[in-house]
Amino acid sequence: MSVLIFRPEQKCVNSVANFAEAGLPATGIGLIDTQVCEHALEQLPTALAALKQNDCIIVTSTVAGDLLNLRNIRIPANINIFAVGASTAHNLRAQGYEVVVPQSPTTEGLLSLKQLAQLSGRNVMIIKGEGGRQDLAQQLTQRDANVYLADIYRRIKIATPKATQQWQAEQIRCIIATSGEMIESAFEQFEPKWLQSLPWIVVSPRTEQIAAKLGINTIFVSDDASDQALIRRAKEFLEH
Repeated sequence: MSVLIFRPEQKCVNSVANFAEAGLPATGIGLIDTQVCEHALEQLPTALAALKQNDCIIVTSTVAGDLLNLRNIRIPANINIFAVGASTAHNLRAQGYEVVVPQSPTTEGLLSLKQLAQLSGRNVMIIKGEGGRQDLAQQLTQRDANVYLADIYRRIKIATPKATQQWQAEQIRCIIATSGEMIESAFEQFEPKWLQSLPWIVVSPRTEQIAAKLGINTIFVSDDASDQALIRRAKEFLEH
């Protein structure tokens, strides 16, 4: 019996390897790919250089962190750096940055941090992908921050997703999805009744709501979207 993982294409092989190392057979299917927004990346160093001491940068994903690293774009010293989740924080710390990460890997978790409570007149740059929720920028603007959105990549749905290996529907014990967009894409690619019949592991209360609206009845919420957290939650369910 196996776990089916829906996550961005470039992360599938590594996730499957991590699950296998933990003793959990898994198949990965990348439903979403990412494409670099070159113009935004070219503008980013200039925007970063304009930040002042104690301004803030929020990095929303490991994809964003990877792009900073790959393009050798450095965040200036004396800037407060925040990551939405543990994987993104780990990514940035590996690049040598000090990073604040909320206990809850969500917009709401970020907004509850005391470091982001008083922002009057301060600049806050959000390094992210195109689209997504606007709540974070809106809330920060309401706190009198000057918000700059650096949309350095875009997500693209894959028309014909490929699995990391051969698999059969009857082998799957549970499904893991790392974003709401991933859940919605799964329902465009696979038989809804089959998807609804299986337990799912998702990564936040928001993704839990999306799954429930699509008719999924058994839903477990992981601590975050890292492989380590997903493996822990999968083991709790499968060994119960």
